Amino acid sequence: MSYLRPLTAMLLFLAFAAQAEGIKITPGKWQIQMTSTMSIMPQPMSKTLEECISADQLSPAQLMKDSGSCKVSDIKSTRSDLTWKMVCMNHGGEMAGTGKFTSTGDQMNGTLDLGMDMNGQPLQILTKWSGKRIGACK
Repeated sequence: MSYLRPLTAMLLFLAFAAQAEGIKITPGKWQIQMTSTMSIMPQPMSKTLEECISADQLSPAQLMKDSGSCKVSDIKSTRSDLTWKMVCMNHGGEMAGTGKFTSTGDQMNGTLDLGMDMNGQPLQILTKWSGKRIGACK
């Protein structure tokens, strides 16, 4: 089962939600590398993607559009850091965890640590990501 696609969307959502909380994120073309480690998988899964992020995508209405079944709480924000707790209803179960996001405007990194009970077995997912702005959107 692949969690990278939904986690990619969730991480991008949270990263850009950070903009609304006051963290500086510069619009443009971003390269983001993500690595997920799952307690039930022998090898980590890694993915690198490039996204063109416009100022319009950082609007509160756009950010809330893709929030899905996740509830984010206990958000704490400074100019460079964001931490949060979250609970998501996913695949018939509840995933819960914490996240941390740091940005300097042109670089970002963070972690998302989620856990759930899947058919009686504990599942732990740790996703780490880092990103950098690589230029203007074309």
